[in-house]
Amino acid sequence: MTLLDQDWTEEQAQGLLDSLNLDGGTPKWKLEHLRRLRDWCSVHGEDSATIDGQLEFIAYELCNGFQAVGTALKRAKTVEEAREVVEPYVQRLSAPEMQSEQGRLSSSSTADGVG
Repeated sequence: MTLLDQDWTEEQAQGLLDSLNLDGGTPKWKLEHLRRLRDWCSVHGEDSATIDGQLEFIAYELCNGFQAVGTALKRAKTVEEAREVVEPYVQRLSAPEMQSEQGRLSSSSTADGVG
């Protein structure tokens, strides 16, 4: 798995995966990030429509363009800590409709006593 190749633990990788909510196909990201994904995948011989291609791009970004998030992710000890650390990055990627949906999910988890 790409994420484990970056020396992230299984908990860190799982937290990132949970936060990204990738399901194959085109991610629900802002147009500028989709462009960067496609450009990066084109240069590196990856398929931007696959989860593997998307994870390769995310791993590259967290090790290069968003190093502070990548470093903080490596310090996370639990899946929950990893989710919290990557949340700002995920929010930056997400299209506005995804941000409002994620906000509703967070609110309902908190209201249910989870989180």
